[in-house]
Amino acid sequence: MSDIVRPSRSPFYWRVQPSVPASTVASTTTQVFIWNGLESAVPPTPAYTFVKTPLGGSNLIVLDLAQLVNDYLTVTYDGTYSTDTYYLFASTIFFDSGNVQIGAVVELPENYVFSKGFGYFNEGVNPRFKTNTSPSTVDNFIPAAYAKSNQTTIQGTGWIPQGGAGPSNRWSEIYVPESEPIIFPAIVTAGHPVYVKFYNGDIDGTGDNNFKSVTLTNDGTSSDQYIQYADNIPAVVTPNFEPRTQAEWDDLLEDTWDSIPPPVIENETANPFYGYQDPFWCPENNKKTTWISYRAGGTLDFTRYIKVNYLIKDKFMPYKVTFINSFGALEDLWFTGSEKSNITVNGDTFKRNLLNIPTSEAGSDPSYNVDAHQYVTFGEQGRKSYTLNTGFVPEEFNKSITELMLSQKIWITKWRSQYQRDNPTFPDLKIEIEPVVIKSKSLDYKTHLQEKVINYTVQFQAAHDEVNQVR
Repeated sequence: MSDIVRPSRSPFYWRVQPSVPASTVASTTTQVFIWNGLESAVPPTPAYTFVKTPLGGSNLIVLDLAQLVNDYLTVTYDGTYSTDTYYLFASTIFFDSGNVQIGAVVELPENYVFSKGFGYFNEGVNPRFKTNTSPSTVDNFIPAAYAKSNQTTIQGTGWIPQGGAGPSNRWSEIYVPESEPIIFPAIVTAGHPVYVKFYNGDIDGTGDNNFKSVTLTNDGTSSDQYIQYADNIPAVVTPNFEPRTQAEWDDLLEDTWDSIPPPVIENETANPFYGYQDPFWCPENNKKTTWISYRAGGTLDFTRYIKVNYLIKDKFMPYKVTFINSFGALEDLWFTGSEKSNITVNGDTFKRNLLNIPTSEAGSDPSYNVDAHQYVTFGEQGRKSYTLNTGFVPEEFNKSITELMLSQKIWITKWRSQYQRDNPTFPDLKIEIEPVVIKSKSLDYKTHLQEKVINYTVQFQAAHDEVNQVR
C-alpha cells in the first residue's frame, strides 16, 4: 500500500547495500517483480533477474528500476477515461568471493507504484507524485491531487466561489467547448481521498451552486485505483432541464454554439464575479459548470479552485486531443481553430511487357491489350496527417502544449453532437478516435506581450497505415 506514485519515463535509482557490514562484495543477484491488478497477486517468477558487481571499491550497487516497468505500461484511449498503473517489487542478495550470502535479503520497503509519466530535469532525481494540492517544504514531491499540467495559479482579489471555504483565493483555469463534459484527472494514493466539487448557478452565485460532489478513494488493494477521473455528468437527470425531443436538442446545441455572451457585470460592489462574463449553459451536463474545487483530505485551507471557460464554436470543426501527460494521466486539449488534413502515399512501380507474340505460322500478328497497365504499382501505402490550430488561447496553454509535444501516446477525437454521443452504435455515428504521433518537432512559445493573441499550430500524423497490412 503506497502513498506515492512514481513516473516510469524518468529514472528511479535504488541504492542497495548489504544488511550487515561486509569486507568485500563480489557479486549481487537482484530479482524484479512487475505486475498490475491486485497488489497481493505478486507473480511467482520475477520479470527480470540481474547479476551485478559493485563499482569501484564500494560494496553497494545502484539500479534504475523505472525503465524496467515502463515497458509494461501500455495506456490506450477508446473514449472512456481509465488508466492503470503497475506495481514493482525488488530484492537483492549479496555474495562474497566464496559465493556465500552476506547478511539478509535486502528488499524494497513496499510495492512501488509506477505510472507512464515523467519528471522534469529541474525537479531532480527520483521524481514522485503525492495526492496533495500544494508542494511541501519538508518532503520533496510533486502535488498531484489535480493531475494536469496547466496548474498555473492565478492570484484572486480575495473572494471565494460561493459554497467554498478556507482562505484560498487562487485558482487555475480550464477551457472546454460548451457541450462537452469536464474530465478531472487525479492521482489518488492509498489512504488519501480527493474531494471534487462542481459548482453551478447564475453569475451572482445563486441557484444550485454545489451541483455535484465526487470523492475519489483508494483502499490500496489494486493498481487501477491510483489514477482516477471525476466528471460533471449528473447521475440523475433533472427533468426540468432535459430537452425532450431531438428537435429541442438540435435547437439547444445551435443556440449554445452561436450565442453571444451576456455583457460583463459592471457593479463590482454588488457582484463578487465582477469582470467575468457568464459562462454558457452546458447541454451535456444539463446546467453550466462555472467552477471546480478540489482538496486532498486535510483541512479546507488546502482547497483549490478551477475556473471553467467555455469555448465558442467558430466555423471550424473542434478537435479534442487526448494525450498522456507528465503524471501518466489522460489529459484533454481542445483545438477549435482552422484544421486541414492530407494523405501521403508511397509505393513502387515496375514496367511490364504487354506484347503477345504469336507462336505458330497460323497465328495472328503481335498485339497487346490497350486497356492493360504497362506500368504496375505495388506496395502502395499511405498515412494521413492533420494540421490543427488551437484558436486564441491564454499563455497558460504553454504548459499543456509542452506536455503534448513530449507525450508518447496521443489520440485525436472529432467533436460530435449530443445525438451522436447518445447513439454511438448508430450507423455512421461511431466515435472517430485516431491514434496519432506528433509530426511537429519544434514549437516557438508565444506570449501576449509579443504576439498579442496566441494561436498554436500543431501537425499530427496517423499512428497507423491507411491500408490494413497488420499481420
